[in-house]
Amino acid sequence: MLFQINSDYESEFFKIGFRDCYCDRHAEEFVTNESLLRHIPFTFAKFENFVQFKQEMAETMDTKQLVQSVEEEAEKLPFLRRGNDLFAFYQSCDVINLCSNEKNSSNTSKFPLLVSFRTFLLNCVLPWLKDITGIPLYENKVDLTSSLYKHGDYLLCHDDKLEGRRVAFIWYLVPDSWDSQIDGGELQLYESQPITDDNSGENFFPTQISTTIPPKRNMFMFFEVSPRSFHQVAEVFGYSKRLSLHGWFHGPSLWTVDNNIMPSIEKISPIHIEEELVYQWINPIYFDTEQLSKIRRRFCRSSEIQLTNFIKTDKWIELVQCIKGISAQNWLHCGPPNRRNYHCLFNTNSNTIPDLCDQIIRLFKSEAMLVILSDITGIQLHPCSIINSIQNTTVVNDNNITNENAPQSKRMRTEDIDNVTSPSDTDLDCLTHLTEPCLRKLQPGSYTLLSDADMTDQGWRLECLLHIHGYGLKYHNNKKTQLQGINSQSNSSFSGQTVYVADGEEDELLTVTPSDNALTLVYAGPGTASFLKYINHTTNDFPSDKNQINKQADCNSLITADKLSYSKADHMNKDLIQLFDLSIKYFESKSGPEDVNSLQSDNNDEVSSISSLSEKESIISSSQNGDTDLQNDEDDEVDEIK
Repeated sequence: MLFQINSDYESEFFKIGFRDCYCDRHAEEFVTNESLLRHIPFTFAKFENFVQFKQEMAETMDTKQLVQSVEEEAEKLPFLRRGNDLFAFYQSCDVINLCSNEKNSSNTSKFPLLVSFRTFLLNCVLPWLKDITGIPLYENKVDLTSSLYKHGDYLLCHDDKLEGRRVAFIWYLVPDSWDSQIDGGELQLYESQPITDDNSGENFFPTQISTTIPPKRNMFMFFEVSPRSFHQVAEVFGYSKRLSLHGWFHGPSLWTVDNNIMPSIEKISPIHIEEELVYQWINPIYFDTEQLSKIRRRFCRSSEIQLTNFIKTDKWIELVQCIKGISAQNWLHCGPPNRRNYHCLFNTNSNTIPDLCDQIIRLFKSEAMLVILSDITGIQLHPCSIINSIQNTTVVNDNNITNENAPQSKRMRTEDIDNVTSPSDTDLDCLTHLTEPCLRKLQPGSYTLLSDADMTDQGWRLECLLHIHGYGLKYHNNKKTQLQGINSQSNSSFSGQTVYVADGEEDELLTVTPSDNALTLVYAGPGTASFLKYINHTTNDFPSDKNQINKQADCNSLITADKLSYSKADHMNKDLIQLFDLSIKYFESKSGPEDVNSLQSDNNDEVSSISSLSEKESIISSSQNGDTDLQNDEDDEVDEIK
């Protein structure tokens, strides 16, 4: 064996001092020149210059050369790019798959140092850990893989809890020149508090980062996996590679139950609003019955759609200016970090929020909006929608509503909106319930994460996202492509998409790429959930068509042109990009898996949910049948939205 533990950490003096501090959880810390043991926020230890080259073989190689050779060998591993709601980085297979057997004897010869390092962990490190900690670790059991973080990669807040895991460890192979102030990539440990509704006393939630550990070459660290071991790897800002070997030693778990206690989704009833509010805000083309028919046919085919320029331009500009002027103290941080990290408008039920923000929130929680969304999607959210009955129509001409004979394509059903302004006219038991609209401010570092509860606690629903500002305007030379598939626009530097996944599936069902003043609608069922992909610190505004922007001078002034630095030090001196959206979910009152096929468009097309579409069907319907699908289908051409 080529490896051995640094002799300083093998001395009896060191082991006795370390063991005494480790067993006394009230002890402050144990510190030497190159090691640290601390119990706050949970028990962890780090050891610099941990690995040494075996002394009897020192004539052929020194420790520095040994670590360099391991790094070079690890870089040759077949890394796979991995990414989901929690992380984005490259990971290898478990090193046990490289060990010698009949099927992979060639791998052993390709990666002898990695195989030898695994043997070193089992034969030397495991008994050493048992000796200095007293933890009853299982013999001959270790998980060992390699992870590679490149520019923009990260691992968000989690606790590592999985049956059998007892001690997590990391051995760093970063360059000697690694500077966390420039390169990032620190291991960050969270403080935690017990969940008040948990009677077991074994469930906690993270609160804030209390300890930051910069990676250092040939440093070994470990911590016990417990209900409090919340940690993350900060985003890598530089272009150096953050390479490590890491894994878990196994033993009896420190928890007996694993109750993922999460509050249930709070649902509210829709409200009644004044009729004028609807026509002041919503683009009149979305009242046009001919256009609505085309939109419904499109939505019924793919269960998702993005409607551009949904808010009238003048109101949208006023709203953006209003939101950007809201003071910082009115934005409430939303956590905990193992679930979400963003800001939302604080105290939306008070009179202290700006009137324009109050209007848009009231609009999206109103019965009138249920009628409009029913007519757009064909989903029965309100009994007064066009899909339930055919009634007389009136003309919409900008903000003026008159009873005139006009072409059918310029008519809308305003009687329904008139009717829903009176509580006595609607059977509340038949109405859709919804979540409280959340006006969010997103910045680099913002995200939402999934839990098992997200897959089971949500029923059939229409998820609605109004992308307000910060994503960039999109204009099209072809005037008939304003109705677009969700994946039809993309920007590789942007990482704030909303992603839909299905329970038990690794691949994404759907990716929502936002655009300023666009309304995204997605019909989802049980077993599906969505998350906001982590917004990294290289995120810039979406590029816009400069020729078209010149025609929109008022809107152009709202687009941020600042470019963020790729280094952490420069980034901290710049203003962070700010993105704003409004998020809300509408839960069906009657429909479920047994009657989903009863939700129809005016052409009797079935409305599928994304949970009923295969991965291939869902993605193709968005990315390949996006704008071109409408261009090739004369019936589905939508007039220019101004």
